[in-house]
Amino acid sequence: MKQEFFIKQLPGETKCRWHEANQCTGKVYATDEIFPSKICPVMFHTLYPYFLGALYGAKFTYNQEGDCHVCCPAEKGVDVLVKVRSNDGKFESGVPCDWRDVIHAEVVKVNGVCDYEHKVGDRFVFPTCMKQRFMCPAGLNNLFPFLKIEPPKCINMKRLRCPDWEDNIYYSIQKEDTLQSEQTGNL
Repeated sequence: MKQEFFIKQLPGETKCRWHEANQCTGKVYATDEIFPSKICPVMFHTLYPYFLGALYGAKFTYNQEGDCHVCCPAEKGVDVLVKVRSNDGKFESGVPCDWRDVIHAEVVKVNGVCDYEHKVGDRFVFPTCMKQRFMCPAGLNNLFPFLKIEPPKCINMKRLRCPDWEDNIYYSIQKEDTLQSEQTGNL
């Protein structure tokens, strides 16, 4: 399942390290320059705060390496570990060989069918080390609610997971009329 998106950074004076090279002309980002590693957009949005935490030194305690466990919101979705690791030169192309530590998520379990076909071992790099190739993830996170992303088929709005895969907490998103009908027993 792949949806095509285009986001344009408009021209304008800036000192932003991510966008200053494009301040005169702006830049159009296509889907493969927005979502790194062909990651599901919903999963990237879920991972963003954990990637940001890793970038700024958050202390995660899932295991001895300081990894953080996160899962996509699909009821039977993908479980990943957010990691900070030394650059072993085996990350996707575009990660500079002189970049010391790479923030990424690694798929450790697929609990059902993933519409984006993520599999155990897949790695999704937080593109802080690839500014010339990808859109700024902070900008993307801010625009995400407006992208009108079609939820993958694996998403069941009546049973969505908490990002903490160990706690088995699920949520349901319902429209007001559906919720009222359920409360009165009319469904």
